[in-house]
Amino acid sequence: MPTIEFSINPTTGELKMHIQGIAGPTCDDVAKLVEELVGKPTREQKTAEYYARVQVQSRVKPRGRR
Repeated sequence: MPTIEFSINPTTGELKMHIQGIAGPTCDDVAKLVEELVGKPTREQKTAEYYARVQVQSRVKPRGRR
């Protein structure tokens, strides 16, 4: 299940955001929505999960003989 964690340093106002459970570029879309709501984080660092490839398996069924 995807989660988004926030932490704000009360002294500096620095915002940290951690998105977990969303792999690949879809994470960028979620991050943009969150930035519109709470503001842009101080810095951005992509995790290994971001670079994970979504695995799609396709199955090809052979056509029956006529």
